[in-house]
Amino acid sequence: MEKNKVDILKRISPSMREVIAFEKLESEKRNGEKTVSLIDRDAYEASRSFFNEGGPEMVRTIRAHVDNENKRIPFTVHYPIEKERNRLILFIHGGGFVVGSPDSHDGIMRRLADETGAVVMGIDYSLAPEVKFPMQIHECAELIRHVRLNEGLYDIDKNDITLAGDSAGAYLSLATTLYLRDKEKDISYITSLLLYYGSYGLEDSMSMRLYGNEYDGLTLEALKSYGALFAREEDRENPYRNLFHNDLTYGIPPTYIMGCTLDPLVDDSRLLHEILKEHGMVTKYKEFDGVLHGFLHYSNMMEESMEAIRDSARFYEERKNQV
Repeated sequence: MEKNKVDILKRISPSMREVIAFEKLESEKRNGEKTVSLIDRDAYEASRSFFNEGGPEMVRTIRAHVDNENKRIPFTVHYPIEKERNRLILFIHGGGFVVGSPDSHDGIMRRLADETGAVVMGIDYSLAPEVKFPMQIHECAELIRHVRLNEGLYDIDKNDITLAGDSAGAYLSLATTLYLRDKEKDISYITSLLLYYGSYGLEDSMSMRLYGNEYDGLTLEALKSYGALFAREEDRENPYRNLFHNDLTYGIPPTYIMGCTLDPLVDDSRLLHEILKEHGMVTKYKEFDGVLHGFLHYSNMMEESMEAIRDSARFYEERKNQV
């Protein structure tokens, strides 16, 4: 166990405590005494299956794919209502770059669609370590290009696209936005970002020293392992890998940033918000206490999860009035 950590069990909410107990019991049923590795994708998907049950029903869900550099990239599209022209939220899932899929984040995506009324599209990007940085950014950019060229096929407004994501997906949302900004110059079609407890480039921080434990799996050792699996050593300082080396002073759409007080990554979110605010970007920061990294999954056990989704949905509705 790493030294000097906060005693998380004294700080978490009752509902978060219930989730921890539930997940521990379910993991023991599935895995027994076996230690689950960082890249056990089947175990990760199974751990999310209960939390994807229930929730709002979509009027239509389709599955499609786009080809990028001789690789097929699947994606899932949720339609909460039937319209000929819809706002689009591209949701990029978390999972440390090594696990996760639109299926593992299905509950979050459907709830976000229901709260915003927007079409929510989840990309099944290539996972590390088999595929490394920056390919995931290029895949997200290619999907955006594809849907904008085929807006009628997907019934979306090509000039009203939001990027959203949790954890690694929050990083990929911002990284893709910066990549497109630098490549295309005009990205006015990206109208907002919804970033949930992301990791944007800090390699050490006060929050990393205080938090991160067996319950969220984000010890300093684990964080370093995820980073090494995703990117080569020579890419660590790349401005699309460490986003704090990029220019965050211009060209970024209205941005909602959500952090968790007890999350080792919370200092990333706080720093990003302060930079954007200092340089006149439209940004809102919301921090939730008593919950752990990844809590958005737990809507069917935690009201805090729905509160967070609703708060970001309010920002999404108000964003155009803030520019």
